[in-house]
Amino acid sequence: MFNEYCATCHGLDGKGHGPAAPALKVTPPDLSLLSRNNRGKFPDRHVYSAIRGDVNLTVHGSKDMPVWGVVFREMNGHAGNVEASERIANLCRYIESLQQK
Repeated sequence: MFNEYCATCHGLDGKGHGPAAPALKVTPPDLSLLSRNNRGKFPDRHVYSAIRGDVNLTVHGSKDMPVWGVVFREMNGHAGNVEASERIANLCRYIESLQQK
């Protein structure tokens, strides 16, 4: 899922050098440094909220421009909320696995 939804901007390694990154106004953050930048603890709630679209991230556009949480919820109709939560949780775990030691 990361490769399909995130790597275009964040790169396959999550370091922010995806093929679309040069076209963006703001360079995507290095996702492998999230724990380091949060005193050694992975900010799972913040990452989950960012993917879900609850956090106002200027690089993802305004709230009028949906981020993946909205897309995931719409994929499966009524079951969308449960499946969207699972997809977001899976992305969070993957991003956590990218953290530099």
